[in-house]
Amino acid sequence: MKWTQTLMSNLQSGFWRRHQMVLLSVLLFGLVIWTFAPSLGCHFLFYDENDEIIYEPHVNTGLSLENVTWAFTTLNHSNWNPLKWLSHMIDCEFYGLDPWGHHLTSVLIHAGNCVLVFVVLRMMTGALWRSLLVAMLFGLHPLRVESVAWICERKDVLSLFFWLLTLLAYTKYVQHLKQENGQPLKFYILALLFFVCGLMSKAMLVTMPFVLLLLDYWPLELWRQKSRFRLLMEKLPFLVLAILGSWLVFKAQQLGGTTQEMSNLTIGDKMGNALISYVRYLGKFVWPENLSIYYPHPGHWPTFKVLFAGTLILGISATAFKLRQQRPYLLVGWLWYLGTLVPVIGLIQLMSQSMANRYTYIPMIGFVICLVWGLKDLTEGWKNKTAILLVIGISIGVACVGRTRKEISFFKDDVTIWSHAVDVTEGENNWQAHFCLGTVLENHLGEDAALKEYQKSVSLNPDCAGSQLSLGSVLGHKNRFDEAFDHFEKALILKPNWERVEYDCGIIWFCKGYMQRAITCFNKALVDGYDRSQCEKFLETTAKVQTEARESLKKLKADWIANPNQFETCNNYAWLLSTSPDEVVRNGVEAVRIAKRACELTNYHVTVCIGTLSAAYAEAGDFEAAIKTSEIACSMAKNDGDQNILRSNQRLLELFRNRMHYYNLPETKS
Repeated sequence: MKWTQTLMSNLQSGFWRRHQMVLLSVLLFGLVIWTFAPSLGCHFLFYDENDEIIYEPHVNTGLSLENVTWAFTTLNHSNWNPLKWLSHMIDCEFYGLDPWGHHLTSVLIHAGNCVLVFVVLRMMTGALWRSLLVAMLFGLHPLRVESVAWICERKDVLSLFFWLLTLLAYTKYVQHLKQENGQPLKFYILALLFFVCGLMSKAMLVTMPFVLLLLDYWPLELWRQKSRFRLLMEKLPFLVLAILGSWLVFKAQQLGGTTQEMSNLTIGDKMGNALISYVRYLGKFVWPENLSIYYPHPGHWPTFKVLFAGTLILGISATAFKLRQQRPYLLVGWLWYLGTLVPVIGLIQLMSQSMANRYTYIPMIGFVICLVWGLKDLTEGWKNKTAILLVIGISIGVACVGRTRKEISFFKDDVTIWSHAVDVTEGENNWQAHFCLGTVLENHLGEDAALKEYQKSVSLNPDCAGSQLSLGSVLGHKNRFDEAFDHFEKALILKPNWERVEYDCGIIWFCKGYMQRAITCFNKALVDGYDRSQCEKFLETTAKVQTEARESLKKLKADWIANPNQFETCNNYAWLLSTSPDEVVRNGVEAVRIAKRACELTNYHVTVCIGTLSAAYAEAGDFEAAIKTSEIACSMAKNDGDQNILRSNQRLLELFRNRMHYYNLPETKS
């Protein structure tokens, strides 16, 4: 084709040869930024970003000596990522809590990473266009969206940045090592420093010594020039640092309790999930549909699926090993993919998801190297090979850009991302997605919208204490106290001494009019570490309610004894016995007897007395009589035209129809 010949001729010009790396790097950088630009319109997500940025005072107040010290010493949030914290602090210093600025930082780092992939591969292999294609496929693929558009995953883009700088410095070290007058030591030390920075961004970089050995085999080819012992000893400092970083993160995970989240899994279950995840990641790369922010762990995969995944992985591995002499990139790229996924493949199960798109941020580079170098060898000798490869590259690039920008739209806000997760994982028992969707719906649209999602989450996984708590809280706010208690009790079984649940139980007992039980719960919550001011506020309120109720009992009982034939004293005393917030004061049977006396004294013509009798029936447990009596009171109030009494009795009638009591509780804010 003439146009391809013309294109190749132009690419051979002197100007192009001198500046091709710069021009292609600028083009790649701009393309990646344009592709991910829609993420600048996305909001913060409540999942992690609330805790790690918005409500973390050491981060949202920006840079300070105290905050920097905290970043390097804290094991909070179940991790040790000081450089990640510093990057968020810098963003808060410049942009405050405007999410667009935080997104911009992630996009810029990711675009820089794509350029570094290009530069590092070009320096290692000398292959310009293949290196560029690897960088494009890596950078523009939809699997990258989670790492870039989810602000709290800054550790992904930051860690790869230092990973690539480590490879760049190591490549320079190897190049100087091969020169007679080279000075390699400074580049070796620089590689170690960059590796430390990478570990301080995300501990997933612990596989670096393994990858450096792979690169020694190909494309750096040190295995043929240096002794194996020396190559291994060169990696020893990297290995020591990796072990130290792993230990720090494991301790942080232990403190955060994430190591217990899926501790019931057997080694067989973990191995099965690991094998299937390796294959699922490849499937998501080849056909990036139904990408989710959360993939539920099934616990146990069907045996035939595990066997199929294991056979496929073994077959690819055997093929790559067999072809290691003719096509060493296959073995190196494939082992890069397998090896760098090991820390997050689920053999040490730290979280309840089976896999995560963000985990492919570093590993998928190895697989893309296999594809691109393999495509070049596959098309060797083809007629019009350049044109064919160009069309294939452009087509894949356009498809990736379109799908990636679509995927970014799902990260617009909390409701969108979790609604999408529920939709694309339907049938996968994704209780976590329903729970998170319920949480964001409750925050944005109210409890009615959240109730269904919490119920679905609990039905899919009754062993999640958080779902039980959230469902119980919503039911409690809807005055469905008995149902709420059921879920609170289950939450406490799953997570004993959970102060938040104990506090909420205290609120329910308070609303049900059982002050002594409420006091017991508030005291327990206080001992277990719940907010002292909230507990003390309700302890003071309940004590006050008890005191006032018992004083009222003495006074009204004395008035009734002194004036047993006055309907006002009978009605007031019966109302107290029916609706007192203190269970010690209430007496439904006695309240019915005295309320009937008040009605008899007025020939059942006073609406207030009829309303009191309905409340007495309810306290005595006779809701049918309470409903009938309350309906009569409403009818009388309507005929009298007394709107205040009508509204009061209508509220009572609604409660009684729902088999609920009415207690004269003080207004509080929990």
